[in-house]
Amino acid sequence: MLTLSDSEVVLDTARGPVVALVHRPVADTDRNAAVVLCAGVVGSKEDFLPVLPAIAAAGYHAYAYDYRGHYTELAEESPEAHTIAEHAEDLVAVVESAGRPVHLVGHSYGGFVARAAALMRPELLLSVTLIGAGPGMDGAKHRRLLAGFDKTLALQGAAVMWPVVRRLVPERDVDRREFWRRRLAGMRLAFLHGALRSLTAEGDRGADLRATRLPVLLMHGYRDQRLWSAQDFAGYATRMGAELEIIPDASHSPNLEQPGRTAAALARFWADAERRHAERLVLDLVRPRALTDPYATYRTLRERTPVLRIDLPGKAAAVVLSRHADVARMLQEPIFASPGEDPARLTHNWRDVRIVRCLYQSFGWREGAVHTDLRAALARRLVPRRAEELRADTIATAEACLDSFGERLAGGAAVNLVEALAIPFASLVTGRLLDIPDADALRLGEAARVASAAFEPFMTPRQRGEMATAGEELIDALEALAAERETGLLPVVRRLRPDLGEQYLGDLVLLFGAGYDSPASLVTLGARLLLSYPDEAALVRIGDDDAAGPAVEEILRYEPPVQIAVRIATAPARFGDVEVQPGMAVLGLVGSANRDPAYVTNPDRFDVLRRPARAALSFGAGRHFCPGAALARLHAQVLFPRLLRRFPALRIAGPVRYRAPGTMLRGIEDLPVSNGA
Repeated sequence: MLTLSDSEVVLDTARGPVVALVHRPVADTDRNAAVVLCAGVVGSKEDFLPVLPAIAAAGYHAYAYDYRGHYTELAEESPEAHTIAEHAEDLVAVVESAGRPVHLVGHSYGGFVARAAALMRPELLLSVTLIGAGPGMDGAKHRRLLAGFDKTLALQGAAVMWPVVRRLVPERDVDRREFWRRRLAGMRLAFLHGALRSLTAEGDRGADLRATRLPVLLMHGYRDQRLWSAQDFAGYATRMGAELEIIPDASHSPNLEQPGRTAAALARFWADAERRHAERLVLDLVRPRALTDPYATYRTLRERTPVLRIDLPGKAAAVVLSRHADVARMLQEPIFASPGEDPARLTHNWRDVRIVRCLYQSFGWREGAVHTDLRAALARRLVPRRAEELRADTIATAEACLDSFGERLAGGAAVNLVEALAIPFASLVTGRLLDIPDADALRLGEAARVASAAFEPFMTPRQRGEMATAGEELIDALEALAAERETGLLPVVRRLRPDLGEQYLGDLVLLFGAGYDSPASLVTLGARLLLSYPDEAALVRIGDDDAAGPAVEEILRYEPPVQIAVRIATAPARFGDVEVQPGMAVLGLVGSANRDPAYVTNPDRFDVLRRPARAALSFGAGRHFCPGAALARLHAQVLFPRLLRRFPALRIAGPVRYRAPGTMLRGIEDLPVSNGA
C-alpha cells in the first residue's frame, strides 16, 4: 500500500507486527509520553498525517497505526477474527510497545476500539480521546445502516466508497485521490465485515469509561450529525464525565478537515490531563502512610510536570518542584522563606499541638536574627574540624553498639536493625554531643522517633495523637536537662534564648530531633541499600573510614532522609511557565532533585564510587544548610565499614517496613536482618 511518509515502521508487539507512522519530538521538548492513534473502519494511519507533526512538536511520541488484518493478510481471514475486542487487544499491545505512558486517540470505529482498550487496561493510559465516535450502534437505526453497508460491501467490495471519496477530495488533488484509490483496493473485506458486525453489539458504555477515572475528551465536527446528533454527543460526554470539543467547519474527520484546530485542542487536553494526573500523584505522595518507593512518582513528575501548582487539602496554594535546578534555586534564593515565618500557610491548626507550635517557632524554621544567631553559635561547634575531634568517641560508640547488635544476632533469629542498631547509635552519638546521659538519650531517641511526625503535612488521628504525646515527653525532658547541664550544646541554647518560652523549647527539640532523626534514618536506609547491593557493599567493606565517604554521599543522594523541603514565597517568582505569588508554599522534592539526570548521569543506579561535581541537596543549601552535616557524615563513615566487616554474612531476612507517615522524613521502621544463610 502507498506510504505518504518516510516515518513508516513496523512495531514488534506482543500480538504480532503492526505497521505504524511514528513521529518523535526533538530531545529538549520530550514529555516522555506517547500518543497512539487508531483510525476508522475505512480509514488508515495516514488519516492522522496532518496532525502528527504538531503532536510531535508538542513533545509527544506519536504512533498512528493500521489494524492487523486491515490491509495485510492474516492467517485467520474470517470476519470473526476482526472484532472490536480483538482489535482492542492489539491496541493494548501497541500501547505497551510504546514503552511510556500513553494518551489514546480513536477516530470513528477507532473510538470504539480505544474505549474497549481503555476499559481493559486503564492503568496504561493518561487519557482517552474519542473523535466522531458516539455512545453506541446497537439501536435499530444503526443496525440497519451497518447491515446495509455490510451487504453492499459483500456485493461490490470496498470500491463502493469511491463515489464518496470523489466528493470529499477535489479532482485537482491527484495524489490524495490516487492514495484513496489504492487504499480502497487494498482493504481486506474480512476486516470490514468483521468490524461492521462487531459494531452492532456496541452499546453505551459511558458510565463504564467514567468509572476508570481516566480523563476523556469527546471531539466531533460541527457538521457531524449523520450517525449521532449534537444532543447524542453532549449526553454521551456527560455520562462519561468527558470534556466536549466541537470543531467548527468540520464534519466526521476533524483531523483531516481542521488539523490545526484539532491538534491544538488535543494538546490543551493532554496538558490538562497530565496536570490532573500529577495532582493525583502528589496527593498520593502526601497521604499519611508508608512510602515504599516514591522515586517512580518523582520521575513521572520530573519528566512530565516538573513545576506543578496544586491546592493541597487544608493548605495554602502550593507549587511543587521536582528538578534539581529548581529545588536548588528555591533553597538558595532569599525570597523563599522558611515556613515558620507564616506557619498558617502550611498548617492552619499549627497552634493546637505543643510540639508543632514549638517547632514552627524554632530557629530552623525562621529567618533573620532568630535563625542566624543560634545557627552561628551551633555552627562554630559543629564545623568539620570539630567533627574530626569527635571521631574517637564516635568509633567507640559505634563499636559498643555493634557489640550489642552482635549479641542480638547470635541467637540466629531475625533482628530489627532499626531498634537493635540505628536507634541506639543515633541516640547515643546525639546525646553525647549534647551532654545528655546515655539512658536519657536512648529514651529521648524513642520519643523523637514518634514525635518527628510533627514535620509531616498530613497524619491520621492515631498518628497525630501519638506524635503529640511523644512530643510532650520530648519537650519536658529536654527542658529539664537543659536547666541542669553546663556542658554540651544545650547550655548554648539556654544562654541565647533566655525567657523565650516556646521558641526556646522549639530550639531544644529541633537540636535533638535533627541530630537524632536524620542520622538514624541514614543508618537504616544505608544499611538496606548496602545489604541489597552486595557488590557495592564489598567496596565499602574493604576500605577505611575515609574511603567510605563517597558511599555515604551516594546513600544520601539515592535515599535522602529528608525528602521534601518547604518554603513560603515572599515575592513574585516564576518557575517554567508557573507564576509563584507571595504567600504561596513552595515544595522542593529533594528526593527527586537528587535523581535528576541533569544533576548526575544514570541517577537510578546505586554507585558507591560515584563522585558528583556538586553535593546532593540532602542537607539543604544556602542559609539553611544543615549545620550538623559534617557530623552526620562522620557518623555514617564510621559505622558502615565496621558493620560490614563485623558481619560479612548479614542479610535482609524479611519484608522491609518504611515509616508512616513518610512524606517529608523517610526512614525504615522494620529492617529484619540475620547473620548468615
